[in-house]
Amino acid sequence: MRYRSLASLAFLASLFVAPAEAQCDISQTICALDGKKCNIKFRNITDESSGSGAGTDYKQGASAQTIKVKARKANGNNAGNALTIDAGASNTMNVDNKAKKAFADIRISAYTVSSVSGVTMKCEDVVDTLNGNGTCKIFNGQEQGTKGQLVFTCDGGTVTGP
Repeated sequence: MRYRSLASLAFLASLFVAPAEAQCDISQTICALDGKKCNIKFRNITDESSGSGAGTDYKQGASAQTIKVKARKANGNNAGNALTIDAGASNTMNVDNKAKKAFADIRISAYTVSSVSGVTMKCEDVVDTLNGNGTCKIFNGQEQGTKGQLVFTCDGGTVTGP
């Protein structure tokens, strides 16, 4: 009986300690409900010095760099292939494919400039973007006295991060 109690206690403890796999549900987005592909087009405008900082707490500054955009599972592992986007270029992520791999968020990082901090699009940012025009601009932002920070604005500035 003592062993059964210990086993029961260990099982109950695992329920509270084990991390839940959080998956981003895009099934109720406009594109999914209409039976269309759910894509986000990422534009790397890190080489531009103005135009997208509005609506954020960051001043846009030119610092041309290649960025990496990858969908991640809740455990931090990649959910499929990452996009590598040069400054001034665009690339499209098929979010449907990422949903099939149970992605939780999208991480955007500076691939060529280590002194610039990356940014994460939370699930609600992804859903709002898919319900809008599906386009995100990535720029180099600067807060006074801090190092560079990648910033995203999507849907005409209504979805921003960090």
